[in-house]
Amino acid sequence: MESEIMEITGRLQTIPPFSTCPPRLLARLIPSVTLKELKEGEYLFRSGAPAGELYFVKEGRIKLVSGNQTVDEVANGFVGEETTAGAEYYLSDAVAASPAVVLSLPRRALESFLDTPGVKSNFMSSLFNHYFREKPDRPAAGPPPNPVETEGAGYIPGWIAAFLAPSLIMFFGAGAGLDLNGRLFLSAFSVAVVMWVFRLTSADFIPCILALLATLFLGLAPPQVALSGFASGSFFMALSVFGLGAVLVSSGISYRVILITLKYIPRSSFWCPFSIFFTGFLLTPLVPSPGGRVSILSPLLLDMAEVLGYKPGSREATNLSAAAHTGVTFFSTTFLSGSPFNFLIFGLLPLQVREQFSWEYWALAAAVTGAVMFGFYILIIALVYRRGSPPNWSRERVKAQLQVLGPLSMREWAAITGIVLFVLGLATSSIHKADTPWVGMAVLFLFLALGLFGGEEFQRDINWPFLIYLGGLISLVNTMSYVGLDRWVGSHLYWMTGYMDSSFPLFVLLLCLGVVLVQLLIPYGTTVAVFATVFIPVAQASGVNPWLTGFIIIFMADGWFFPYQSGTYLFFRELANKRSLFNERSLLAFNALTVAVRLAAVFASLPYWKLLGLV
Repeated sequence: MESEIMEITGRLQTIPPFSTCPPRLLARLIPSVTLKELKEGEYLFRSGAPAGELYFVKEGRIKLVSGNQTVDEVANGFVGEETTAGAEYYLSDAVAASPAVVLSLPRRALESFLDTPGVKSNFMSSLFNHYFREKPDRPAAGPPPNPVETEGAGYIPGWIAAFLAPSLIMFFGAGAGLDLNGRLFLSAFSVAVVMWVFRLTSADFIPCILALLATLFLGLAPPQVALSGFASGSFFMALSVFGLGAVLVSSGISYRVILITLKYIPRSSFWCPFSIFFTGFLLTPLVPSPGGRVSILSPLLLDMAEVLGYKPGSREATNLSAAAHTGVTFFSTTFLSGSPFNFLIFGLLPLQVREQFSWEYWALAAAVTGAVMFGFYILIIALVYRRGSPPNWSRERVKAQLQVLGPLSMREWAAITGIVLFVLGLATSSIHKADTPWVGMAVLFLFLALGLFGGEEFQRDINWPFLIYLGGLISLVNTMSYVGLDRWVGSHLYWMTGYMDSSFPLFVLLLCLGVVLVQLLIPYGTTVAVFATVFIPVAQASGVNPWLTGFIIIFMADGWFFPYQSGTYLFFRELANKRSLFNERSLLAFNALTVAVRLAAVFASLPYWKLLGLV
């Protein structure tokens, strides 16, 4: 096995254009290359068959036959270049003229390699040279492509709901105490929510633009409020993180890290997802921004899926993606430094409570909820993978890939330096007082100044549609506060405080359900702010530690059902699912289950919190 892998590796390093490509790209090809032996007269592929593999004739000869005529005979060269040219079908038959051995490279593995300057034109010339004697025959008709599905099962009901929702709000809103501006804004926002839930548009930023236009046309808020999201720290944080992720991937350092990890962990279907989950867990106390953790882990996720040979959308790829997302999000509230909103709760606490809840004591008080969430995930992957086959990788192949990569390149060192500066900047923000977005922008500027990230990459690798969506969503949240919708929601929640004295478990249940339900209507940040400002001030008077009330609010607010509720998930989806890596329906179903687990974790912690004197 090892000798075969080393033979393939050595042969690839001598074949132009593979011999001149960057080592990081060659290392990515190795797991996908297979040897195929053919007897004389055996077909390698047929004319009109889907062009899914590129072949290099290592031994023997392969004839290319079009009609009844041999158009070329290839030894020590390529056949099947249609794969690299973007053609759907092969143009001719390929048949062994003698016993032959070929190297097979699938189309999917060649995608990044073909972006190397000159490589695609090289293969195009090779393809043309096969057929220079005659115009190639039209390929046989293959199966007709599947029609593009433009309407899902919820398409018509979705548009009906989009028309009904604002009508109902305008009709019943006045009786519920909403003023005209509140009703108008909620009507516009409800249309956007319906469009997100039913996926009525091709991109998530389109409903945002619609709601922003309605806000501006109706004069519900001045432009500096209605468009404030595009000048927010989160907008610039996302911009810098996209740049950082692009440099990580293009440098190859993330791929090297995955190979080194696979070199040492046990070869089992349990340890691969656990390793990426645990990496996210370790990043949580160090990187206070969930988006920052996503930007660091997403390239590792993509590279691990590629190394393991997981097909996009497969069960294995979805489980690996769930492990990465869970690792960076499950424990945001376990550590004070795990999320910026933890500092919001911390800032609302009375002085004596803030002095009590140091970083260590916060982690101690949140230990049981963190342990329940950790145990839940371990149980899930143990059940999911208990009968799974080992992943498709070997230490010999990983060793060969690392050998091809060679020592760290200057670009990899630059990427490592950027990551170290980014993490150090976030971890020491309390010292230098620079906000997280500007730390990220400083690293991005460093990459731009050093030429590691050029103008073309800036246009191609920055996800501008997502940035428009993010800026629009933040603008809508700010407009919601401007029209007083957050105060209206708070006034309708105050009745729950009566149960804080009479029946604390019932109050906890109502608080948890209230946070989950309200977050269906208003975004995460606003939900936390509304509930915290209503319930934290009255907690101490009822004999409950204000930290406990604030913690339950942010812990439950981290749970969600639909993508539009979580900016972190949307960010993860844009970074990690660019290759359609995971099945979103399955991942969302798993995430919905975690909301119930969060509720169970809160009630499991009540005796522990009582022991600590917090209740």
